[in-house]
Amino acid sequence: MSLPEQWWSASKSYVSEILSLLADAPERDVFHWRGETFSGGDLIRSVTEAFLALRERGVGRGDVVAILIAPNSPETLTVRYATHLLGGAVCYLRTTNPGTRATLLPLDHQIQILRETDAVTLYADDESAERAAELADASGIPVTRRHPGGGEVPQAAEWDPEALAVISFTSGSTGRPKGIRLSGRAWEATLDAWVELGREYGCASLLVVTPLSHGVAPLTDAVLTSGAALYVHEGFDAEKFVDTAIAQDEVSWTFLASNHVFQIIDHLYERGIRDRDAVHAAGLSSLKRIVYGGSPAAPARIAQAFQLFGPVLAQGYATTESGKVTTLTPVEHGDPALSVTVGRPFPKVEVTVCHSDSGAELPVGETGEVCVRSPQLMDGYNGEPELTARALRDGWYFTGDIGFLDERGYLTLLGRVADVIKVGGVKVHPIVLEAEILAHPSVRHAAVYGVQDEDGSDHIHAAIECDPAEVVDVEKIREGIAEALSPIHVPEQIHILSALPMNSSGKPDKVTLRARSV
Repeated sequence: MSLPEQWWSASKSYVSEILSLLADAPERDVFHWRGETFSGGDLIRSVTEAFLALRERGVGRGDVVAILIAPNSPETLTVRYATHLLGGAVCYLRTTNPGTRATLLPLDHQIQILRETDAVTLYADDESAERAAELADASGIPVTRRHPGGGEVPQAAEWDPEALAVISFTSGSTGRPKGIRLSGRAWEATLDAWVELGREYGCASLLVVTPLSHGVAPLTDAVLTSGAALYVHEGFDAEKFVDTAIAQDEVSWTFLASNHVFQIIDHLYERGIRDRDAVHAAGLSSLKRIVYGGSPAAPARIAQAFQLFGPVLAQGYATTESGKVTTLTPVEHGDPALSVTVGRPFPKVEVTVCHSDSGAELPVGETGEVCVRSPQLMDGYNGEPELTARALRDGWYFTGDIGFLDERGYLTLLGRVADVIKVGGVKVHPIVLEAEILAHPSVRHAAVYGVQDEDGSDHIHAAIECDPAEVVDVEKIREGIAEALSPIHVPEQIHILSALPMNSSGKPDKVTLRARSV
């Protein structure tokens, strides 16, 4: 089948738009992964082969396809495109966390996802064939493989924006993985917001180091829509990231976890790169936008990043359930009064702060639960109507995050409702305390968490990772906390570690830290 036929045009979706743009310049390189380069024509062939294989399996409207392939393979995108052209939805089995480790979910979690989504087939590549066979034996769900070669010209289904498009699973850190149902409407709303921002700030090629199955996915779609290219790593490595950014002059955007930014700072410092001039001299001046998020960033560390990179940082606060919520622009990062916030609402997103129980909206400046109304909003939790009813109320999503809005509409996050540490009747928000600890110049990473005693009382603990070249004065940290916050905020224990344990999303692993402290 020749490329110009554009059999996908009947879909009238974001997929048909991307494939049509690729078909206009099929020889142009658009995807770089594992030392290989894939052209627009290569991606179209991959979509076509996946489409034929899935159609032969009987996949159609409303069917869910589970995907298990090599980390950040181009098929992470092309199998999703093929499924959407058939009117189906996808879920991913490699990881349920937008972190960076190229590890595989436990077998029982994968089986659980297959069953809870009612997946009709498991799409696997050669690299995942052995695990796919295990899953097929355990679940009875057939495996689908790429359909090489010809076949009759496929016919794409018309896109239904209200139909299920993706079931994305949470990490299950508080229990079993939780499925989040996203419609085509929600997916395209996020994509459109990225397209708008990319047009405003000049997005060229994107360096990807987080899973294409998670938060960065709509951004990669937006990049392809803009005619730019993707440079994709299987996971995050600070040295590899810096080397790629230096070697590829056309890379102008990247998408990182907050902790990745800190690791890049530490790596550049180790290379002797400590100011903006040195960054430019090293060949990193092509980075025009560093989009980061996943956890609130400590102002002291963001000030370091601003000193290195200048006005290129863009913080994004988002949830899987609601998509993008707020953004702090590059210029705003240079204002110390704003750098403590997560910015103002994303395009077409409404944010308010409410009382968690009553749902009553709170006045500006008062602390409560952050609530979001957005075209990116999920339809609900998969198979959990009661949980959905608690989270979605009158069109608003109650995030479980605590924060407050100022008079200009900037949102400050204070933590999770579930993470508040109550000491002597006072609510201590770990994020606030972590920011104060990270203001100490010798501290690289910090985690604050509550430890309960036998009586059920909370005690504040902190774990810190320091610059090995400097000596940290713990008493000065304690004094600084007492002066800036209050004596009750001072941790009972401050553990100095050579390296802070991180979970798969690149955040301090507080579950492990808490277990060590009991």
